[in-house]
Amino acid sequence: MNVLNELKVILAVTKKELKLYLRYPVWVLFDALMPLLWVLSSIIYSKALVGSSYSIHLATLATTGDYVSFIVVGMIVSSFAFSTLWGMSYALRGEQWSGTLETTFLAPCSRFSILLGKALSSMLTTSLWVVLQLIVSTLIFNLNVRLINLPIALFLLLIALPSFLGIGFSLAGIVLEFKEHSAFVNFLTALFSLLLPISYPLVVLPPFLRYFSYLLPPTYAIEGMRNVLILDSSLSELINLILPLIFFDIFWLLLGSLVFLAEEKRVMKKGTLGYY
Repeated sequence: MNVLNELKVILAVTKKELKLYLRYPVWVLFDALMPLLWVLSSIIYSKALVGSSYSIHLATLATTGDYVSFIVVGMIVSSFAFSTLWGMSYALRGEQWSGTLETTFLAPCSRFSILLGKALSSMLTTSLWVVLQLIVSTLIFNLNVRLINLPIALFLLLIALPSFLGIGFSLAGIVLEFKEHSAFVNFLTALFSLLLPISYPLVVLPPFLRYFSYLLPPTYAIEGMRNVLILDSSLSELINLILPLIFFDIFWLLLGSLVFLAEEKRVMKKGTLGYY
């Protein structure tokens, strides 16, 4: 496999997906507004309960009482995780809808390069909406994060990214077998929203649910990003979060790749690749 050629495939697929995406302005508007509405509704709801911009109770649970920054940082990391889930699961389903899945599989390139190109396009658009969230939250709710630590936060997100992609590979394989993806991914999104410390600290979850939270890579990414952007922690202080992320990177990349290859082989053998 020529690495340079595969990189060209990833960039070509990314460019194609962005062109298709921008052809539907209403969908772009929806994607821009929905994350913003989720953030604003969570912040307003929290302010109604707390009655001020600072929660003493949250400070005892999460070492910060600034619930605006707490929620926004959680939403940012979860946005990238969810965009990977949706982007990778939709990647091949979209080809099925277009009637181009068989042609795509005949292309002289790795299937994983195609999936990575689709995931990259989702992450690029998500990055734009994250910037919009940050701007609006700063203007309306006086968001207070340490932008000087942004490079460290981005580095931490890059460490978490392979585990997100690995989960996406497995979902793409499942879609090959079961075709429809919306119900399953909607369920996963709702489940992750419950288990991940997006708008509340993990300590408020029942213990048995908390154990499942620690099995999800985004949990460590969210906690790490909060430590860097809110609590001004250094990278060396995050080693207890970085090591689990590296483990999950290896685990999910291997498992996700195996699941995708197994499902691909199964549908090829059954002759159901082109089934809608």
